[in-house]
Amino acid sequence: MGPTKVIPKDGGLYELKTGKLVQDGLPTRKEQEAYAARHYIALPVVDKAGNPWVLDGQPVYCFRGTRYETVDDQKIQLTRCPDCGGMGIRDDETMVGSDCIRCVQCGHEFDTRLEMMET
Repeated sequence: MGPTKVIPKDGGLYELKTGKLVQDGLPTRKEQEAYAARHYIALPVVDKAGNPWVLDGQPVYCFRGTRYETVDDQKIQLTRCPDCGGMGIRDDETMVGSDCIRCVQCGHEFDTRLEMMET
């Protein structure tokens, strides 16, 4: 059982499953993130432009910086795009020695293992 998943709407945070108001008076993402950091709640992941990550029509949530989950608590393998901050999904065409990830927002292809070795 993880943090309560919330969805921001009209300056308030609403519990995702029940729709109940958790907190009102948080019009900006920065204020919402500050509130979430002090309470046991999770906001949907957004890219650098502020657009939420959506998988199969549902928001995506991140826990502990690297673990991504769907609305129904399924763990999924995703990675943040280094260019736009969008949702990177593992490419189906895997090659030996490569772990190709493709961003669904900008189409950028990258290999997380290769980038880690370069830094």
